[in-house]
Amino acid sequence: MATLDNTDVVREFYRAFNEKDLDAVRATMHPDALMESIPFETTEKLIDHCVSFARAFPDGKVEITQLVAQGDNVVAEFIGRATHRGPLPGPGDLEIPPTNRHLEMRFVEVFQLRDGRISMMRQYFDTLALMTQLGIGAQLMPAQAPEAPGPEALH
Repeated sequence: MATLDNTDVVREFYRAFNEKDLDAVRATMHPDALMESIPFETTEKLIDHCVSFARAFPDGKVEITQLVAQGDNVVAEFIGRATHRGPLPGPGDLEIPPTNRHLEMRFVEVFQLRDGRISMMRQYFDTLALMTQLGIGAQLMPAQAPEAPGPEALH
């Protein structure tokens, strides 16, 4: 009897998302699966999150760089690349209108599986990088060293 590899479930989840096959995405998860965004401090149904991101980033692709599994837990690290073409839900009731800007960022998602299907996902990412790449956050500036005090400051 073959054993179920939970990394295969997560790979299928990302494959289906890359193809925007939301029925196949849904098939990888329990109907009550939740998603918790650690940076945004929000929790929602995982399928609702997938639908929102597919709408906001219709060309979005996930490139898995690492999967680590232990028991019913899988940690995925990936690079997400996409163009922001639809409304993106943010923290609270904030909705970020399309900016038509391209994103390329690293993410970490931690999955909990139950009976071979996703029951929970927690997502970690750099919020400042997201907002900066969308053109709506603080622009990163190189750090400038303060000027050295003159000799008069030493007395």
